[in-house]
Amino acid sequence: RDFGYLKVDEPFENLLTQGMVCMDGSKMSKSKGNVVSPEEIINKYGADTARMFILFAAPPERDLEWSDQGVEGCFRFLNRVWRLAAQYEEGLKSLGSASFEDLDSEAKKMRFMTHSTIKRVTNDVGTRFNFNTAISAVMELVNALYLYKEQKDVNLAVAREGIETVLKLLAPFAPHITEE
Repeated sequence: RDFGYLKVDEPFENLLTQGMVCMDGSKMSKSKGNVVSPEEIINKYGADTARMFILFAAPPERDLEWSDQGVEGCFRFLNRVWRLAAQYEEGLKSLGSASFEDLDSEAKKMRFMTHSTIKRVTNDVGTRFNFNTAISAVMELVNALYLYKEQKDVNLAVAREGIETVLKLLAPFAPHITEE
């Protein structure tokens, strides 16, 4: 800033500070012996699960109460995403260029849900830095896709759009599984 390259007085315009990680009501620390080894979680559940739990469990400005059940919940959710994508995989590969013509009311609702989720996640991540609510919105979209696949006439173009959206929106939080 001294040389006129920066327009602000501070070295950054926006500071995002995070809360502390707590376990059983007290802050985690090595001296207290109440730490959770990231290697154990990564070996058991994977890096995506660990990363997603930390981002999902609490807003960044608040303290995070560590929960093994929460880690397991994130692991189950990522497995649901994997199964959903695998179930549609063959039908989606054969689809080629998708068409959104002649959609029934359920397909229109599914498309609306997909696009409103994109808007919510974009706002939560880009403007508000609320990663937990962004992940929650993606979870709601996954639930809606599971309900949609139970319909009598599933439009594969709508399903493809929904699944691709889930994967793209989850990529910053769980990059390894979404890349696969």
